[in-house]
Amino acid sequence: MTTINPEQIILGPMVTEKTISAQSRSVYSFWVSPRSSKSQIYQAFLSVFGIKPLSIRTSMSLGKVKMDARKRMPIQKPTRKKAHITLAKDQKIELLNFNTK
Repeated sequence: MTTINPEQIILGPMVTEKTISAQSRSVYSFWVSPRSSKSQIYQAFLSVFGIKPLSIRTSMSLGKVKMDARKRMPIQKPTRKKAHITLAKDQKIELLNFNTK
């Protein structure tokens, strides 16, 4: 298995209303590399944030074919992978907390 930098595995946080409300339950969502496994995501999360996750759930969103209005040609959108990472109740990631009521 080749070694990959954690920055190449965890691409960025998912920021939607649903993921922000899930942060109150200590569930954080990230876009990750489509070729990464759960063990690679676990190691990357541990090295970046220094927190051991309780569980990791992943899902793939397949890229759709859209029509370009200007060129009138189909465009293939990229396939993306999501990771929903559950932490312990007392652990938080301060970088991603928003002021929610």
